[in-house]
Amino acid sequence: MTKRRRIVQADKIIQNVINVFCLLMFLQLKGYYSSISNPVLLYSTATDIRVANISKLSKINAIIKGLEQGSAVDFLCKSNLICWSDQTAELIQCMEYNNTHSGEKMKIVSEGIITPTGIAIDWYTDKIYWTDGETNRIEVISIEHKYRKVLFWTEVDLARAIALVPKEGLMFWTDWGEIPKIERAGMNGDPTTRKIIVKDNIFWPNGITVDYNNNLIYWVDAKLQFVDMIDFNGNKRKRIVKDGLKYPYALTYFNEKLYWTDWKTWGIYTWDISTNGGIKEVIKSDPVPVDIKVYDRSRQLMPTGDYPCKDNEGCSHLCLLSPTPPGYVCACPTGVKLKEDTNTTCYNSPQSMLLVAQRSIISKISLDSPDFTPYTLPLKDLKRALTVDFDPKTEYIYWADSQSKTISRARLDGSEQSVVIHSNGVPDSIAIDPLARNIYWTDPVSDTITVARLDGSARKVIIHDDLYDPRAIALHPTAGWMFWSDWNEKKPKIERANLDGTDRMMLVSEKLTWPNGIALDTENNKLYWGDARTHKIEVCNMDGSERRELHSSDILHIFGLTLLGPHLYWTDMQRRTLDRINKDTGLERQAVVEQMANMMGVKAFRLGEPLGHNPCADHNGQCSHLCFNRPHDHVCSCPLGLELGKDRKTCIEPEAFLIYSRKNVIGRISIENENNDAVLPIKELKEVSALAVHVSGSKIYWSDSKTKTINRCSINGSNMEKILEWMGLVEGLAIDWSAQNIYWTDTSSQRIEVARLDGSSRRTLIWQGLKKPKSIVLDPKKGYMYWSELGPKSIKRATMDGASPTVVFEQVGRVHALAIDYDTRTMYWAALDPPVIEFAYLNGTGRKVLADNIPMPFALALYADRVFWGDWNTGLIEVSKKADGTNRKTIHNQLDYISDLKVYHRGRDTLSNQCGVDNGGCSHLCLPLPNNDYRCACPTHYRLNKDNISCSEPEEYLFFAQKNAVGRIMSANGECNDAFIPLTGLKSVRAIEYDPVNKHLYWMDDESHAIRRVPISHSTTSAVTNAVTIVTDLSRPFHMVLDILGRALYWTCLDTDSINATSIDNNSSIGVILRGEKMMPRHLAFHQTKRILIWSDAGIGAILRANVDGTARVELARANNVTALAVEQTSGTVYWAVARQIHALDLDSSNRRVVWQGGGVGALGAYGGALYLCGAERAPMRLPLHRREVPAAPLPHLARLVAAVPQHRVAREHPCFGGRACGGAPGACGADGVCGCGLRCGARRACGDNQFQCAPPAPAAGDATVAVSASPPEARCIPAEWKCDGQRDCPDGSDEARCDACAGLRCADGSCAAALGGCNTGTYCAHAPLPDAFRCDERLCLAPRLVCDNHQHCEDGADEAPSLCDDYTRKDQVVSVGTPAPGGQSYALVACGVFAGAGAALSAAWAALRRLRRARRPPHAQRNFPLVKPPLARTSLPSSGMSATGSGSMGSNSAGSNSAGSASDSLCGRYPRPTANPPPSPATASGGRRRAYRHYRASNRPPPPTPASTDANESEPEPAGRAPPPSPAPLLY
Repeated sequence: MTKRRRIVQADKIIQNVINVFCLLMFLQLKGYYSSISNPVLLYSTATDIRVANISKLSKINAIIKGLEQGSAVDFLCKSNLICWSDQTAELIQCMEYNNTHSGEKMKIVSEGIITPTGIAIDWYTDKIYWTDGETNRIEVISIEHKYRKVLFWTEVDLARAIALVPKEGLMFWTDWGEIPKIERAGMNGDPTTRKIIVKDNIFWPNGITVDYNNNLIYWVDAKLQFVDMIDFNGNKRKRIVKDGLKYPYALTYFNEKLYWTDWKTWGIYTWDISTNGGIKEVIKSDPVPVDIKVYDRSRQLMPTGDYPCKDNEGCSHLCLLSPTPPGYVCACPTGVKLKEDTNTTCYNSPQSMLLVAQRSIISKISLDSPDFTPYTLPLKDLKRALTVDFDPKTEYIYWADSQSKTISRARLDGSEQSVVIHSNGVPDSIAIDPLARNIYWTDPVSDTITVARLDGSARKVIIHDDLYDPRAIALHPTAGWMFWSDWNEKKPKIERANLDGTDRMMLVSEKLTWPNGIALDTENNKLYWGDARTHKIEVCNMDGSERRELHSSDILHIFGLTLLGPHLYWTDMQRRTLDRINKDTGLERQAVVEQMANMMGVKAFRLGEPLGHNPCADHNGQCSHLCFNRPHDHVCSCPLGLELGKDRKTCIEPEAFLIYSRKNVIGRISIENENNDAVLPIKELKEVSALAVHVSGSKIYWSDSKTKTINRCSINGSNMEKILEWMGLVEGLAIDWSAQNIYWTDTSSQRIEVARLDGSSRRTLIWQGLKKPKSIVLDPKKGYMYWSELGPKSIKRATMDGASPTVVFEQVGRVHALAIDYDTRTMYWAALDPPVIEFAYLNGTGRKVLADNIPMPFALALYADRVFWGDWNTGLIEVSKKADGTNRKTIHNQLDYISDLKVYHRGRDTLSNQCGVDNGGCSHLCLPLPNNDYRCACPTHYRLNKDNISCSEPEEYLFFAQKNAVGRIMSANGECNDAFIPLTGLKSVRAIEYDPVNKHLYWMDDESHAIRRVPISHSTTSAVTNAVTIVTDLSRPFHMVLDILGRALYWTCLDTDSINATSIDNNSSIGVILRGEKMMPRHLAFHQTKRILIWSDAGIGAILRANVDGTARVELARANNVTALAVEQTSGTVYWAVARQIHALDLDSSNRRVVWQGGGVGALGAYGGALYLCGAERAPMRLPLHRREVPAAPLPHLARLVAAVPQHRVAREHPCFGGRACGGAPGACGADGVCGCGLRCGARRACGDNQFQCAPPAPAAGDATVAVSASPPEARCIPAEWKCDGQRDCPDGSDEARCDACAGLRCADGSCAAALGGCNTGTYCAHAPLPDAFRCDERLCLAPRLVCDNHQHCEDGADEAPSLCDDYTRKDQVVSVGTPAPGGQSYALVACGVFAGAGAALSAAWAALRRLRRARRPPHAQRNFPLVKPPLARTSLPSSGMSATGSGSMGSNSAGSNSAGSASDSLCGRYPRPTANPPPSPATASGGRRRAYRHYRASNRPPPPTPASTDANESEPEPAGRAPPPSPAPLLY
């Protein structure tokens, strides 16, 4: 080799060395390389995971971001994984990190975890171990397969940090619960290896770490503030760090050095064990550092050669390291057990388990493992799941949701979820017959027990009578019995019946209060139940004998009950526990689950358990629909609407059947097939007086004489709805199926009326000349209606519009039932006096007696060639030939007090009439007439327009109100004077007004203390669902009037003594129109066109008037104790009632007179030249005003009125019409359209001289229905000195408007300055935080020069706090990740010094930019301050020195603030058990998300829910802040 070549090679070698050296230096700067003396610290904060090399203080790398509340952190070096826990997200996640980039986040644990405070990775077997301070468990999971197992769950109070020693198969953890300690156990969870190694001189044990070389444990105590060392057995304890600790949290060890995080100083510190050196701060972190590890391969050294669990040792699932030979054990995931005769293979799933309904979730608990860990099934859309059951054949779970009114099912893993039954009521408890494939459920709303096939078909109500509050239900399929509890307060009981509902038997009815859960021991024929009121579990035989108490200790509110094997399980709603006892002795009580929220129904089962057998298990017992096993046989049955055929197995649809009513029952009787009777499951029937059927609509209509309503439902009894209210005694109903109208007779008001089938367009047809009309039938094809009258004992006829009434049959007795044979044109009737059934042709000829010898015929129906009748006294239903009365026989009995009988004939409603197509073109009612004619008609008081098709609403009438109804009184030729308006659900009406422009009814509700409105028309509307609230928070509301032209509402209240107003079109403003000294406004009246407000004043004792804006107040007359007030719009006369008299005068105070005397008057209304008045108890009366000699006449058919409001034609030509004149504010538009001050008048009167009046709030965009509060006018006056003080005190900020007179900045003392430094008192900065400002509180900011100047500027002295002033100039420290090793430092810097200098400059610039950004804070939200401004709550700073910029971002000390938040709702369904000595929480930067911890020693148990209510069992939330939050979960900083 030549010399030249040697020189070239030497140059290349030197160049390569330099390149390698520069590369090593570059990697160190980047933090990719760590030497023994320069470890890389891996630590977590609440928002991210960071790495830092402690030898360089220029940079910290955040390698994982976006954490919600980061907690513990660890790493798996061989797989380049960083793993961490997030307490708010309730997750354990991992992410690959290979020094150049980060991978995707992987969820390792996402269910059944609440507060994962410590994690540790077993690098031998790739598993994560963790502690959970709220579930009180220590668990393990394999990273790859996600096999998870609970290792310890007993005597784990508040486990915090955890550390592993895989080479020894040991784990160590700290527990700072009621008995603080440090424990050691095998990594396999073997309880025999568990040992407490520290229990003395310990209070808040926090972080723990391991010296693997010397087999030593280091741990830190946050309360006693020390770091101690022990060996693996707990011996050789030694104090390492004695002083200088503030609030140490996490701890790690590396190369004879300890590193820990401190929550009080927000720092990371180190201690050199070898030199016993002092504490050194290495990192000042913001946010506060949480957990910490040294990221180095030497901390996870792998053994050479074979080691336990290297190849999973043949285990089917988990191989866990063990401290005992052979060094490992095979384990199964939680809830799964090893197969018999093997130590390596597990079952695929639990074999015995519990299902628990918890309202919004359903949990599964395995009984195969002793930890009883609950897992939530991944189900959707659960709202209030109360009970759950299991079908062992298909392995589906079923549950009832009382809020969604459904019964659903899904697989055990939560898949294939579907709704199988949509209930009309509220399904409560469910029970499955797996042999007959039926499901039963109780309904406490309809008070029924219903059965259906498991797919939801063939539904049938099997028990409906004598049920009050049915709760739990249980089945004995092989014996053919069902059992249920009823916890009605008056008649609590437990009953038994056959599975088809027959042979009902009372088992328990004494010493019973709230029987909730029921469970059956089918092998020993025992019945168990729990009583939530007597707090007992009892047992008896299935016939009710040998009753005895089984268990009564510490039971608060038992709900669910179930049995499996030798154990009886129950849920306790108040204790939030699930316990079990021995079913025979009641002993051996064991808590299965504690502190789990909302536990309701529970079901225990074992997969593959024999089911038994009954006849229904074989091909459904040959039944086409339902098969019911009974003790001695089995029967087939049909859903409602079908009947069993002659083979008694097949269900058929009948051509016709009978519908009857008696008392509070509506039922059906088969015509062709015997033993097919059924009662319709209709709730809330009081006294059914008449029936009608609408075949084409599949509806039944009935009247109820007690509720005074007409109702309808589907033919199977479902979908009940109230269509008409405020009836009298309706004893006859008939339906015109072609015109879709319903007719009825009212015996008490002596009227015949008609309406659409939905109750709309109600019209009175005949109201004169009737004497007790009873039964009614229609002949729609011919256009006639027939009815009987009990007074003249006759049958009459009229056209179907009520015209031309004539008598058809006389001297017929008291006819209670009519029926028409349309084929033969014959009328049949059942009469009393004498009791007989007769018939005759409709033309009045051919009258004959069909049957006599009937005690009291009361109901009658025709079908085909037969006539059916029912007897009121004997309860018999008989039938005979309709032609001659032969073949008479009884088809049913025990139906005494029968009130009506109808035939439901599917082919009946086929004939159409002239109104059958498009309602004859009529807008409202189409009424058939003779000769194939018809007439369009309108609701009562509506006017038929000139087109003879459409209708118009009346313009002038008297609107009246009763407590729960409203109607019209109108004087019109050819019309009934009074008519009710179809508005349902009205209650506690005190005053009413009507807006004819928008057709809205306004009413003052005495119960809710609000003014509400609802649209009304000829159709039925609801005051509950269709109404909106206009004004809320009324204090004892009294009276109101409506300004129709100005679109405003005025009202008075007894407590405010003012007249208030609000706009009705957009609710945009609310205010005071009138208020004054000694004024007590009560009754109101308003003259629309003259724009005058009249009121009675109880304080002044007078009748007064004023302009609409409250100005020009004039006293009209002295009057005390006024009880009613009205103004006549035409003449302008004012009427008022006082002292059993009615007085009158003109608006100019002239012509005062007494117009009537004779009694107390509570309501007045002037309309149509008459005064309508109503006394406290008397019926309303009409007093003519222009004929003094005519006395007041009572109005028939109307009870006591609470209000009477006349309606007149709207003066749309008036300049004030529309409410937009003069700005649109209430009271702004006066007489002749002259603008007044409106609400501003009252506002000026409302505020004092030294007060500032806020502007009224603006409405939400497009929102015309939002209720306004009656109280804002009282809150819009603020002290004048609050204006321009830097804080918004008015809702609209008007007090801070026009405050910009200063060119620069307005100081807190009102002076001006060019900048903050010129303000000696600071400035208000609530809405505009200032850079470099020191924030005293949420309002006041100080210049830096004012901080620590020995003068207190902040109200609480925060600017002079010692903790701040001792170290005020100290700045946040930041550190770098990568620094080269000392050995190569000088050479690297010589070779690449330029790059290092540039990096340092960039780091400094970046640090400055970060400090500047931290000084910028988001503006604070507006606060609602009361009138007297209280001192603002002050917040304390952390004890360590912080910069002025940083101090503003460190909010409150959460130990005494509300920033900890409120309790999370359930959170995996569990309640924590906090420690008896919780440590304080660290200094925080802001009130972040935080789960509040509860002190279970201070309050033995959470507050109990409402007892014995399946609808109101919500678990009440725990009070937040009962104890300071403990250390394991820092706030979100």
